[in-house]
Amino acid sequence: MQAFFCLFLVFASVFLTNGSYQETPQQALNQYIAFLNQSTDEVSYRSQQIQLYYSSIEGYKSKLGAPPQMPSSRILESYYYKKALTSVALTEAEKQRLNTSTESLWKLLTKIDETTKKLETYDRLKDYERDKFEKANALMVELQTLTSQFSQAKDAMYAQIQRVYRRYQPYRDTDAYLYAEKEMEQALTSQRKLLDTLSFYLNEKSRADWPKKLVQQSILSDQTLLTSFGKATSTIGYPASDMLNSFRTGLRAIQEVKKRAVDDYTFAAQQTAEHGNKVYRSLINQYNNDLVNWQQSFVKYSTPTRQLLEYPKLSPIFKIDPPQPAIQTIQQAQPFSDGKPLAFVIKPAAAPAQTATFQALNAYVEFINESLRQMNHLQVLVRNYQSSADRYRESAGNKRRNSLTYAHNEYKVPVSEHQLLLLNSVHIPSTYRNSINKQADVLLAMLTEMDNLSIELVDYAARGQYEQDQFRRSDAILDRYAFLFDEFDKKKEQLYQDVRRIHESYPATKPLTSWITAGRALLKIIDANKKIVFGIRAYLRGEATERPATDSLRAEARSLISSEFQNLKGLQRYGPSNGLCPYSPYEAIGTNSLRMAEMAPKIKKPAAVFATHPYEMIYYFFNNELVYQYNKFSELAKVGVLKAVTEPNVFAFRRSTPAVGQQTIPEDTIQPGPKPDSERKPIDTARLTQPTEPRQQDRTVIKHDTVYVNQVRTDTVYIGQKSQSDGSLSLAGFAPNNMVLLLDVSASMASPYKMPLLKRSIKSLLSVLRPEDQLCIVVYSGKARVVLKPTSGANVNEITHVIDQLQSDGDTDADKGLQLAYKMANKHYIRAGNNRIILATDGEFSVSDDVYDLVRKSSKDDVFLTIFTFGKSEVNGKNLIKLAQSGQGSYTHITAGNANLQLILEAQAKRVP
Repeated sequence: MQAFFCLFLVFASVFLTNGSYQETPQQALNQYIAFLNQSTDEVSYRSQQIQLYYSSIEGYKSKLGAPPQMPSSRILESYYYKKALTSVALTEAEKQRLNTSTESLWKLLTKIDETTKKLETYDRLKDYERDKFEKANALMVELQTLTSQFSQAKDAMYAQIQRVYRRYQPYRDTDAYLYAEKEMEQALTSQRKLLDTLSFYLNEKSRADWPKKLVQQSILSDQTLLTSFGKATSTIGYPASDMLNSFRTGLRAIQEVKKRAVDDYTFAAQQTAEHGNKVYRSLINQYNNDLVNWQQSFVKYSTPTRQLLEYPKLSPIFKIDPPQPAIQTIQQAQPFSDGKPLAFVIKPAAAPAQTATFQALNAYVEFINESLRQMNHLQVLVRNYQSSADRYRESAGNKRRNSLTYAHNEYKVPVSEHQLLLLNSVHIPSTYRNSINKQADVLLAMLTEMDNLSIELVDYAARGQYEQDQFRRSDAILDRYAFLFDEFDKKKEQLYQDVRRIHESYPATKPLTSWITAGRALLKIIDANKKIVFGIRAYLRGEATERPATDSLRAEARSLISSEFQNLKGLQRYGPSNGLCPYSPYEAIGTNSLRMAEMAPKIKKPAAVFATHPYEMIYYFFNNELVYQYNKFSELAKVGVLKAVTEPNVFAFRRSTPAVGQQTIPEDTIQPGPKPDSERKPIDTARLTQPTEPRQQDRTVIKHDTVYVNQVRTDTVYIGQKSQSDGSLSLAGFAPNNMVLLLDVSASMASPYKMPLLKRSIKSLLSVLRPEDQLCIVVYSGKARVVLKPTSGANVNEITHVIDQLQSDGDTDADKGLQLAYKMANKHYIRAGNNRIILATDGEFSVSDDVYDLVRKSSKDDVFLTIFTFGKSEVNGKNLIKLAQSGQGSYTHITAGNANLQLILEAQAKRVP
């Protein structure tokens, strides 16, 4: 009996083996796909080897890097190749054709592997020292050809596989699985069509034309696809249905990559191939690791119901040099085309707005806010350029002055947002749509003109044209900027109010829901705050004799706080640390409105000597503490609560009065401008975005000022003492500065009493810095790092850019920060100069004994430490005071009242001997 049972198990095993595991044609075809994907991974790895090696060669040639090093190769995997050849479910003719293609592709892959290993051997033998990389270049050219051939052969083989697949699995649009498979295939094909126009260029320092318009067209195609994608999801079983949702998420992620790619294609990005390479890498990664992965998972989970075909990965290609683009010429900026907004009459809608309509209206607000962010960035850049130009003009007799520089690398015109805004506006009635679209077009045209003016200014400064025309064109451009900034503010307000009127014409789906009730109450108080902001503007401009009254705002705020639990009734309260809690932004707006009511009566008109306008605090407070919180509530709302627009810093850029004898060009003469020299050489656009190098002193041995060691240092501001400076905001007569700013950018600094004041304090110093002064910025948040190497005071634009990019995030590690700051201060020490570290923080931290010793010893060598603290309340830091005493520097709490002056006093700490 036992023997019979054993025999039964053997026969059962054989039956199951021959029955359950019989290969189907679709499974056989997917084995070929697995081979294609494994081969693509192998080629991708070897392409990355080449990219890294080429980069190390360039660094070695420029004498800035170590000897080149080729990353190690890996063994070529043959498992999937052999498995593909052993399929049994296809006809002999089908197998023969596919196996022939498989073997051909394997030979190409083997050739790529062998050539890569030749390059690795060449590098290990250091043969480049003998032939100056001649063989390396030849091998990389060969690999460029081979990877291109591999990509074409792989695509041809997949086309063969598809034809066989359709014979076994004809398409039926009534089948949900086949319909979803086709949707994903169309999306993948659309992405491949774009990627086939792109490439990775090893020589990324060369300029390469990038197909911006093709990417824009692809964004529109993706948006149309996303609108209808996933119709069959509800009729597909789990977990395959979940893979469709993930695929849609992957499409949205690729859409974001493309949008950033379009907007980031700035004038600076156009000067090299780096931007295109970065986009190509991102798109390839998103395509292979997200979209293809989700499609393959869908196929896997669909197997019990329908056997489908997997999609192959995309094989990357590279080229050594980009095609030579046309010579880039800088054209004079043309004024934007303006027009009167089309008038329209609002008619109450009979039914609530659809979700698509609300999202389309919200997109206009988001477009305005992004535009204002970019405009404010440009205002700061132009302001700093104007300051540099004025100083240059005043010192016309000084032949040792540095050349003017200007760059606007980070300014981005939000082209993609405007593009999608127009596409989605079809959900808005045409009687309204035509008017608000025209207004959005005008705003984009204004931003584009601002960009073109900056490009012209980059060229103008780089060619030193100010020496020929005595700043005539520069003044005309700055006058035009002053007009554009002011006009943009007016036009964005008109568009926002029109969008609000349209939104308010629709009745709420559930008018008594807490989201709607609370949203209306919050918008009402945002409007009340905005009225105060506009009143302060008028007062500071001299258009009003009194500051705005705040009694009404105070009453509104008290009413909002008193009605909190009634307005938010039924909504879940998660607590202030939970980002989904609607109570948090509601409470913040009420509290901050009371603070605005307290701040407004204290606003004073600016003193002429101050570099920073008093309006800046109001600007930061309104945008960050009120509108930001309201828009956060809008995003949490389950119904349509329209977002609010931020406000620009209307005083960020003010035209300076020309010096005596200087003539400003009237605005109406901006269009003609000075004629460019038609016979001049093509512009070296790579040079236009490179800031002037700071002056460096080559010191093998650092020599400190021993002359002061045993003397009383009258140049140092001690704890508890006030500066003996006469208050003059000038560094004339003072020693050159070697200042290292050690900045706490941890998460706790994210407050209007901290980070904005810190930036404001540094920017006030920029207005008086001289070319002989040098500024270095070290930040610490988790890890200390140098974000600005010692830079001459002549390079205000470069310094400002770094300041504007500072953000609060992470933990505090001040110990390492101090060590790095002292390293920088000593390395760039100026003999007989004011060598000083400024530590800016918002609270106490632990300091090691080693760092205390470093601070004490350095002070004896004339490298002093000053500490600035930030926060609503004064920081009572015993450790900080002790640290400042050890460094023989001052200890000061920074407020709105002293932020503009305190850092300048530190720069005046030492007079010329």
